[in-house]
Amino acid sequence: MSSARDFILGNLAKGRSAVTPVPDYALPGWTYDVPEHFIAKAKLSVADVHTIAAPDDAPEAILSILAAQGLLPRLHLPKVSPLNALPWHRAPGLSVVSEPPTGADSAFSRADYGIAETGTLVFFSAPQSASSWHYRPGREFVLLPRDSIVPRLEDIIAHVRSRGGMPATLNLVTGPSRTADIEQTIELGAHGPRALDILIVG
Repeated sequence: MSSARDFILGNLAKGRSAVTPVPDYALPGWTYDVPEHFIAKAKLSVADVHTIAAPDDAPEAILSILAAQGLLPRLHLPKVSPLNALPWHRAPGLSVVSEPPTGADSAFSRADYGIAETGTLVFFSAPQSASSWHYRPGREFVLLPRDSIVPRLEDIIAHVRSRGGMPATLNLVTGPSRTADIEQTIELGAHGPRALDILIVG
């Protein structure tokens, strides 16, 4: 039994030693306008994209979008979110609440990065930004600084390495949640928001 075991382990060790190292690969240069490419790709994913001049303009922009859609003027925001410091008094009539949202509610968050190649939002989990909030609401508003948009996913991977490791969770969100599992028909809101509004700052 021992000799058979040694034989098998020996062959496995030989196989591992024969693995060819992965060669370095240089990505081709990025030639598109990074923010504009992100906007185009995000719109193709059925996200709504809005541009605001400064983060302080977010409350009024959110209230305007909710009113245009005939939605309840109420927004869910975690108590610990830095977004609570925005001037919400500039959006009279908009109620900001801290309890977790349901599928009938709207919520607000800030993306850490955007990926231009695919129109994807990147969220790092942290004490002030729980990952579960990206799956709970029926509509999610996301604040994204223009200078936080990078060309490719590889840029995010490089940043994660430079910061010393992965966050507990890294969420990549491209457009509203959807599925085509049933008769190949697209259904929005399968595992998260049915609508996604991106507020690009700058």
